[in-house]
Amino acid sequence: MRNLAIFVFILSVPVLAKTYSVDGIVVAVDPPARAMLVSHRAIAHYMPAMLMPFHTENAAELAPLHPGARIAFLLSVNHGQSLASNIHLSGEPDAPLPPPAQKLPIGASLPDFQLTDQHGRTIRAADLRGKVTAIDFIYSRCPLPDVCPRLSANFAMLQRHFPGQSAGGLLLLSVTVDPEFDTPPVLAEYAHRWAAAANWRFLTGDVAPLAAALGEIYWAAEGSIGHNSTTSIIGRDGRLAAQVEGSNYRPDQLVHLIARQLEIQP
Repeated sequence: MRNLAIFVFILSVPVLAKTYSVDGIVVAVDPPARAMLVSHRAIAHYMPAMLMPFHTENAAELAPLHPGARIAFLLSVNHGQSLASNIHLSGEPDAPLPPPAQKLPIGASLPDFQLTDQHGRTIRAADLRGKVTAIDFIYSRCPLPDVCPRLSANFAMLQRHFPGQSAGGLLLLSVTVDPEFDTPPVLAEYAHRWAAAANWRFLTGDVAPLAAALGEIYWAAEGSIGHNSTTSIIGRDGRLAAQVEGSNYRPDQLVHLIARQLEIQP
């Protein structure tokens, strides 16, 4: 009888939920459903990196999120059900830079601009309509392998991942933050180095208005140029759909953001 009583007691104790730390990039937010779609890194002892929806009991935690935001949260798993909690923005630099006053909010239309590509052709905001456009900021003399070269490698990866979209569905724009040195011929050589296809254009000229609109800050620093490396996704309607800060995101996370806008499977 004593052993039976112990067995009944054990069965009556609820199974404790397992909790995991998760970090990733938001791909979509659905406040009415209290859900978010996240491209997350591998969750130790639970699951590999993938694109997955997560639910939370508190919809207010989703309020500060937007596509492209880097987040961390706790995932509690119990009886096959899971809930995200303690959701917060992460990956901020040690000394955050105040964004330009002109920085666009998510959902705002991209202002008009006029820049010149590596072939001397003009490109304006109107040329982006009807396409999904990814915009990053680089410069050809960048000495840091984990900044501009990494950003360019990620765009090169996008070309390979979406080969069927190069004819008109996907446009890649790399804007220099060193326009005085990065003339069209210099950018043409840089583009050749990365085997850029026709839909990957490298832009120079008066880049300051576009940089300010997309929250890109750059400054001279001991013979080089420092910048905060924003990557922006513009939807087919010309509006800012997503934005990723920094250069250390996973390439597949950028793929998930692009695929969401192209409305195809990643």
